Amino acid sequence: MRKHIGLRLFSTSLALVGLITLATTELVAAESTDSTIQMETSGFSSSVASPNSLIESEKTSNSVNAPDTSSAESDDLEEAKAIQAGYSEQQFEQIMSIPELAAAYLPPMPRSTGQQNSVVAKARDQIGKPYAWGASGPNSFDCGGLVKYVYKQAVNVDLPMGTTNQEKYGTEASLNSLQPGDLLFYGNRGATYHVGIYIGNNQMIHSPQPGQTVTAVDISYFYPNFARRILNSNGTDPNVYPSTDGQAANERFIFRMYNKNDGQHHYTQLTSEAINLIKVGWNYEGVGWVSPSSGASVYRMYNPNNGRHHYTPHAYEKNDLVKAGWKYEGVSWNTGGNVPVYRLYNPQAAPREDSHHYTPLASERDSLVRAGWKSEGVAWYATRILK
Repeated sequence: MRKHIGLRLFSTSLALVGLITLATTELVAAESTDSTIQMETSGFSSSVASPNSLIESEKTSNSVNAPDTSSAESDDLEEAKAIQAGYSEQQFEQIMSIPELAAAYLPPMPRSTGQQNSVVAKARDQIGKPYAWGASGPNSFDCGGLVKYVYKQAVNVDLPMGTTNQEKYGTEASLNSLQPGDLLFYGNRGATYHVGIYIGNNQMIHSPQPGQTVTAVDISYFYPNFARRILNSNGTDPNVYPSTDGQAANERFIFRMYNKNDGQHHYTQLTSEAINLIKVGWNYEGVGWVSPSSGASVYRMYNPNNGRHHYTPHAYEKNDLVKAGWKYEGVSWNTGGNVPVYRLYNPQAAPREDSHHYTPLASERDSLVRAGWKSEGVAWYATRILK
C-alpha cells in the first residue's frame, strides 16, 4: 500500500513538474509573440497611422492646402467700403497698391505765421490718425478727407471730397517749384486716386490706405503726377496784388503782409503801402479781415529799435508805448462788428521777429498756442472775413 502511495506521489510530482515546465514554456512563447507583435506594430505604425492620427493628419493637410479665405474676405470687405464711399474699383486697386513708406523726420515748425504755415501745422496735427473710407475727420480720414479738413480748419477754405473734385481747384503748380500747402495728385487727370499735402523739404503728409495712419513721407519714393496750388495769395505770384475789389463803401480791407526774412507781419488798409512792401520783398497773404470804415480807433505803433509794429485799440497802451520809446503812427483802422480778431504773443521771438500776431481765425490761434505762443484774448472786432 505504501509502495503504491509512493508511486502515486512520484507520478504526481512528475506531472506537476511537467505542468510547470509547460506553463513556463507557453509564457515565454507568449512574451515572445507579444514582443514580435509590438515590433511589427511599431514598424507598421511608421507607414500606416492609427484612425485618430489619420483624422488629425487630414485636418492638418486640409488646413495647409485650403485657400486663405480670410484675406480674400477682408479685401472684399474693404472694396465694398470703398465703393460705398464713392471710389471706383480701379481707384480701390490703385489705393491698395500705394507703397508703405517709412515716416519722414519732421523738423521743428518755424515761428513765422501765414496761410502756408497754418496748413502745414494743421496737417502735422493729424499725424497718427487712422485711415477710413470717406472720412473727413476729426478722428479719421481718407486722403481727400484729410485735405478737406486741413484746409477748412487752417485757412477756412472749403474743398469738396474726392480727389477728382479737388484737382479742379486752385491753379497749376510746377513739380519743380512746389510750395508748402500745394496739393500733390496721383493718377491721370480726371481719374486721380490719391492726394497729399506738400509741407516743404521734399515731404508730404497724406492718409495712405486702410490699416495705416496719417503720416509724413519723402515724395522721392512716391512721386506725384501733378500738383495744384490753393493758396494763391502768398506773394510768389506776380499777378496777385492787393485789391479792394468787393469792398463795400462802409468797410475797409485790411491787407496782411509777411516778411519771410525777418519773420514779421504787417497790416495795412492802404493798397499803395501793401504794393510797396511787395516790391521790396514782402509776401502778400491776402485780406486778413474786413473792418468798418468808422468806429473806435485801432492805433499803429512802431519800435525803431527792432522794426516791430504793434496795434492796439487802447489809448493807455498807446501812451505807455510812446513813453517806452515807440513811435505813434496814427490810426490804422477801426473796430466794430461781430468777428473777433485775436491777439497772440510770442515770448521766444528773436530780436527782429514779431512778438505779436493778429488773426480772426481760431484755427490759426490754436496752432500758434500749440507752438508756444500765448493767447491774449480778443484785440478788436471786425465786420467779416473773406472766404
